[in-house]
Amino acid sequence: MQIPIKDDTRRLLDPLVDFLARIGVRPTAISLLGLGLSAVSGALVGRGGLRAGAGCLILAALCDVLDGQLARRTGQTSRFGAFLDSCLDRLGEGAVFLGLVLYLGPRGPGWVAVAVLALLCSTMVSYARARAEGLGLSGKTGFLERPERLVLLILALLIGGRGLELLLLGLTVLAAWTFLARVRHVGQQVKALEGETAGKPSLLEEGPGRPATVTGTVKEMKVDG
Repeated sequence: MQIPIKDDTRRLLDPLVDFLARIGVRPTAISLLGLGLSAVSGALVGRGGLRAGAGCLILAALCDVLDGQLARRTGQTSRFGAFLDSCLDRLGEGAVFLGLVLYLGPRGPGWVAVAVLALLCSTMVSYARARAEGLGLSGKTGFLERPERLVLLILALLIGGRGLELLLLGLTVLAAWTFLARVRHVGQQVKALEGETAGKPSLLEEGPGRPATVTGTVKEMKVDG
């Protein structure tokens, strides 16, 4: 089950995307702006400014939608752009979680550990999908992709207090579940492929002098998971 958060947001942002395209704004500039806003959000959260941090994170999330939409609208999609955008997304997400680690520090090592686990599990959700698709497999399963993680983070920052702790704990559990679901999903696909190619060289086989074979096409869209 997935909530089409990005699809709804894209429709609302169409007029802004048209305006940015007309004045010549490049998608990379929007991606860098999103990273900067995420870094500011993390710094504000670390200093206790939860609601200000949430506001910056909302703007960063809008940039996350705008950059890809602008790239498609202006015909500037590229593999390197998709790669760079995904890397910037991970850095921005890490900055916000680092702010949470600093904010939760006085509450004891237990909540610091939860924040670190939330970051680790969130990163592994995205990595599992990217690695699967790099092997020509499907890695898009489970509930908690990046848009849903951002919504939970924003809500947690807006609520604060005990609500922040509970939502962060919930995010950690859901991210871990999504990661494990993706591992299981990829394992099922590999098992099915091995059954179909019994007696033939595996498409996923790697060995000395033999690079891994990648099936399928490389997408020109970033991995949002």
